[in-house]
Amino acid sequence: MKEPSRSRAVTLTAVMAATALLISIMKVEFPFYPLVYLKFDFAEVPSALTYMLAGPRWGYMCALVHYAGLLASRGDPLGPTMKFLAVASMLLGMQLARGRQRLSIVLGALVRVLAMSVANLLVVCVLFPSWLPIIRELLLTAGIRVGGWGDVLAAALLLTGVYNLLHTLLSVLPALLIVREVRSRLGWPTSPLQ
Repeated sequence: MKEPSRSRAVTLTAVMAATALLISIMKVEFPFYPLVYLKFDFAEVPSALTYMLAGPRWGYMCALVHYAGLLASRGDPLGPTMKFLAVASMLLGMQLARGRQRLSIVLGALVRVLAMSVANLLVVCVLFPSWLPIIRELLLTAGIRVGGWGDVLAAALLLTGVYNLLHTLLSVLPALLIVREVRSRLGWPTSPLQ
């Protein structure tokens, strides 16, 4: 069966990017405890859907348009940039698996965790070291004992890794369920991961 044409891929990408932006603007999200500044949201599902239905290039384009919309709607570029890095690294990991579904999810999560660990190191250690005391208080409030600043950073990176692993599952698994149904109804090949 045929893959979507270029015009369908462009249309799908535009609709999914608009959907992602709408989800972000509506703040359909919930915090990750104890690092409550990290939020689970469903705005990544449209990029995963676009990736699976139209291909990697269109999934990245959906994430990029979503990013541009977030930059335009918010004054602070840090949050949108971190969101884009998370989604793009997840899609890159999925692309490395070349269509092997389980491996795609695992590599998507692994590349995302690694990329976001580096990004968080840069943010906390270079750009905003004043955030370490705030993170320490969040950890202590949750009952996580931390000693020096190295312990705070290590705990934050470990928890951020867990968050990114869980967020990959939250983004990819619903997309897989939707894509399987769409592909069966449209008569497209059954492998949803490119």
